[in-house]
Order: sequence, then structure tokens, then C-alpha cells
Amino acid sequence: MKKLIFVVLLCITSLSFANAQKNAVGFRFGGGAEFLYQRDLSTKNFLQFTLAIPNYEGLSLTGIYNWRCCQWDWTPRTCDWYLNAGVGGALGFYDFDDSGLLFGVAGSCAFGCQFKKVPISLEVDYRPVIGTVIGGYSEGFFTPGFWNFGLAVAFHF
Repeated sequence: MKKLIFVVLLCITSLSFANAQKNAVGFRFGGGAEFLYQRDLSTKNFLQFTLAIPNYEGLSLTGIYNWRCCQWDWTPRTCDWYLNAGVGGALGFYDFDDSGLLFGVAGSCAFGCQFKKVPISLEVDYRPVIGTVIGGYSEGFFTPGFWNFGLAVAFHF
């Protein structure tokens, strides 16, 4: 009986480790500061949600559907290199002094590496938000969103 319980626990543990890296949380710095959350849908795509302070002058929520375009094994001992691209939308408030409603289309193109020995990834990305601000002092085209380059670090679990 003890052996059977041990084998069942071993199987459950191994299955949980096989599926362990479906989520990621992290930070991104660039055209503002962002807290990010990723959820894998399959080995080829994932959803990414960010809570951001765009240009350090507002608050926005962005959702992007990403595809894993390419993977390279340039450094087989240390990390896997990748290129992701995606599209989604953004909604929020811009300009803390006289807030206007921000909404637009968001894109993403990220190049990075995921380390093999630790569940951490580092990436350089371009994440434009092409949109508009309605109301407030900054009404009109959301100019800072077009120049949104950044660096991100994420912990995968």
C-alpha cells in the first residue's frame, strides 16, 4: 500500500512539473512602467495582460494575443532565444492632472531569452499603442504610444 501511494504521488508531482510553466509575472520598463501577466494557451501562443503607467502620466490596461514566431538554440547550455509578435487592445486614462479616456490598438514584437536553469526570461520589445485620448487636456492622438520600446523581465511558474 505504501508503494502504491508513493507511485501515485510521484506521478502527480511529475505531471505538475511538466505543466509548471504556464504562467508568468514580471515588470517592463520603457515608455512607462508596467506590471505584466502571461498565460500560455499552447506551445505556439499566449495571452499577455499589462497594467501600465504610460509615459508615467496615466493608467492603462492592455491585452495582447501573442504568437511564438521563432525559436533558436544559440546558447544550448544557458537559454532559449525567441521572437514573439502579437496584437490586442488598450484602455485607460491618460494625464493625471486632467484625465482623458485612452483607447486604442496595441501591438507587440519581442526578442528575448528564457533561461534553462531558472524560470526567468529577459526581453527587448516594441509595444506600440495606436490610439486616441478623448476628453481632458491631452485630447487627440496618443503620441507617446507609438514610441514604446522597453525591457522586460518575467518569472515563469
